Amino acid sequence: MAKIGFITNCLTGSFAEKVKVAHRLGYTTLEVACWPVGHPKQCDIDADHYGSQDLLSIKKLLNHEQITIHTLAFYENMLHPDRQQQQHNLQHLKRVIALAGDLKVPYVGTYIGKNPNVSLADNFEEYARVFSDIVAFAAKKDVTVLIENCPMPTWDPEGYPATISYTPEMWQRMFELVPNQNYGLNFDPSHLAWMGIDYIQAAKDFSNRIYSVHVKDITTKQNDIGRYGIYGKKIDQTHKYDFGYYQPTLAGYGDLNWEKLFSVLSKKGFEGPVQVEYKNSNGYGSIDDPERGLQLSLAYLKEILAIKE
Repeated sequence: MAKIGFITNCLTGSFAEKVKVAHRLGYTTLEVACWPVGHPKQCDIDADHYGSQDLLSIKKLLNHEQITIHTLAFYENMLHPDRQQQQHNLQHLKRVIALAGDLKVPYVGTYIGKNPNVSLADNFEEYARVFSDIVAFAAKKDVTVLIENCPMPTWDPEGYPATISYTPEMWQRMFELVPNQNYGLNFDPSHLAWMGIDYIQAAKDFSNRIYSVHVKDITTKQNDIGRYGIYGKKIDQTHKYDFGYYQPTLAGYGDLNWEKLFSVLSKKGFEGPVQVEYKNSNGYGSIDDPERGLQLSLAYLKEILAIKE
């Protein structure tokens, strides 16, 4: 059975406290938030400042709590239109990759992003230059770089896709330009589902590039795609996540057929990890306690993954 973990920035507290929560709830692995210190998306391990004693302490903690780390997470725009910000993002990404190598963590998750001021062709040209270098650097550290396929509409002032990696069409171009085997997908089917893309077929077509799965669901209950379309509400948003036609939810409470998805992936040889991307809605209300949401998600995933054994 694939190892089941969660992305650590759904919790507050120290990294040690989060590892202990994971152990207590019954998780076996983690995807650890590694944004720079002070970033709102959290820094559970500081990739910019660490030494041999820090690495030893982390390894002792993980061993004591019987938890592994499969992925270090730094999801930002690597094609940012501001060159200074782009270089900052790329530099930090390399430091996260170096940290992964030192901790013997196999994966680093990130986004590609987009420069909205230039054409798609120019974006892919810049992408090929940037990610050929990043992936080659990762290979030297024995690390695989994973791209999460969220279109990041919250990065765009009008809510349109702000990455060049959100459809199977784009994945094909991605892997044509950067074909290295230490490069793949941190597959999130929920984003494909709300865009009307067949996520089961996508999993079949790109199974050889799916190294990890992000687990969160979506529901269209109490929403209106007929009014807002797949690009979402534009005029009367109450907050930037008020899309108007879908909302994220816990796996098993939404519209996705996880059992079928994991059946397809297991037949293609997928062995994990599976990482819960916790959201506080269950489709019918809110679960404000993330530990409760993680507990429900783990129980559901254990049930459906056990069927595949």
